[in-house]
Amino acid sequence: MEAPKVLDWVERHKIIIRRLMIPLIITLAALVYLLVFFTGGIKYVYSHSMYIPILLASLVFGTKGGIAMAIMAGIILGPFMPIDVVSGEMQETANWLYRMGFFVLIGSLSGFASDCVIKYTKRLHWLSNYNPTTKLPNRHALFKDMERLEKGSKTGDEIILAVVAIDNILELKSVFGFGVIDDATRQMARRLALNGGDDIYHTDSAQVAMVLDKGDITNKRFLDNLSVLLKEAVTYNDISVHIETRVGYVSFNRVEQAPEVYLHRAEAALSLVQEKSVDMTAFNPAMATQKEANISILGELQTAINDEQLLFYYQPKIDLRTGDICSAEALLRWQHPRRGLLTPGSFIARAEQSTLIQTITEFALREAIKQHKVWSMQGVEIPISVNISTRNLLHPQFPQIAMRLLREYKVDGKWIELEVTEGALVVDMEQAIDTLMQLAEANFSISIDDFGTGYSSLQYLHRLPASLIKIDQSFIKRLPHDKGAVYIVDAAVTLAQKMGVKTIAEGVETLEVYDYLRQTDCDMAQGYFISKPIPQDRFSRWFLNQNGTYASLG
Repeated sequence: MEAPKVLDWVERHKIIIRRLMIPLIITLAALVYLLVFFTGGIKYVYSHSMYIPILLASLVFGTKGGIAMAIMAGIILGPFMPIDVVSGEMQETANWLYRMGFFVLIGSLSGFASDCVIKYTKRLHWLSNYNPTTKLPNRHALFKDMERLEKGSKTGDEIILAVVAIDNILELKSVFGFGVIDDATRQMARRLALNGGDDIYHTDSAQVAMVLDKGDITNKRFLDNLSVLLKEAVTYNDISVHIETRVGYVSFNRVEQAPEVYLHRAEAALSLVQEKSVDMTAFNPAMATQKEANISILGELQTAINDEQLLFYYQPKIDLRTGDICSAEALLRWQHPRRGLLTPGSFIARAEQSTLIQTITEFALREAIKQHKVWSMQGVEIPISVNISTRNLLHPQFPQIAMRLLREYKVDGKWIELEVTEGALVVDMEQAIDTLMQLAEANFSISIDDFGTGYSSLQYLHRLPASLIKIDQSFIKRLPHDKGAVYIVDAAVTLAQKMGVKTIAEGVETLEVYDYLRQTDCDMAQGYFISKPIPQDRFSRWFLNQNGTYASLG
């Protein structure tokens, strides 16, 4: 049996153990008395056997028990025990008092040591079940308490394990320091407990869990009130502090698996709350499968880059006035050895939340620059556009990395167009503008992608070194019958013209949309009607067969 389990067993059976030890210790003391008496008296060494019950009493009852047993032992082997049983000579008082004092010294020292061990053991036991900073029960305590639910809910309804986490941890720590997280967690737990949450457990940093077992109606009412309850500010150093929270939960009828499984499921639901832009979500099995697939794909991405599994398809962009093929967008694909050809939607969104996006973007830039050199030798002189993410814009070394690649391959920046989504600009507009200014100075063309889906960049548009605005396909696909889309597209084109910026319509999929755009002042178009993305090994042949002009222009 493991030491913690032994100590836990001893703690739970302490009263019974002490009750059993009292007669045992008294019996041992009596047996030592008889041993000393029947071996001739105190003058022989058998009296040292009395240390056994003294040490045993110290171990079980601590300092008080050790001293009490030592005094009793001193009396037993004192005035009632002769020096020599045969002659009947009794001990001098100083002799047995000295022995008793030595017994007391040994009993008190061993008892003190036992008390320290017991106190330390209790501290370890407490630490194994409670968080030392918030004083709340921890996940180990949660797992132990969940074992009582093996037979199912008291009411026969579903049991809910809910996990609540503070989401803006970095923001809070950067402003108030580390102490604010523990303080906010304590206040959040107290608030939950006062409003119907039973036992609250501190299961992770800035995260608490609770088991709801009060019936379906009460449980649902509690969950419904959570979003309002958690929006209340906490107080730290007399300052009202807003905390962003997210909630994930799992429902079950009885504990049929290890308690860790249910906490893992609740935390899996928690991890998706931010991605789904909701306050709360429940666990479902498909969620875990998708998460596992996402993590697995991320784990294989670096290998995919090294093994040249990533490749590019190129979608042409045409000048709506002349029909010239004026550019091509590099669209990433992953030729996965088991999953087949994967589009960016399968892995880029997840990669953008990790540091891998820096590696992928650097790879994409390098490949686009190399591809331009190859096409130039084949007579294909058009710019190539590459998508960059929010993380790239916020990376302090990204402009230097991009410029280094230009120098390495001796390519002018005008042949590489960087497409940045409008949403990426909103995260840190000042940093984004600074990064884009550095890239523009290196002669990169800057394109604002998905234009029209946001609004925050409008007030900064005049400061952006953009040479192209790409109107989002959600508006283009509704042309020309949707008046709202018509107004938005016309407004975007007019705004771009006044600022000296070109516009491109993405997502052109029908002749009707294509013809409508040709009648407007929109500069360029891109979409399946013009051409689907073309593998990189076939693009130059397609371009040369077209003589650099879109064939459907009439």
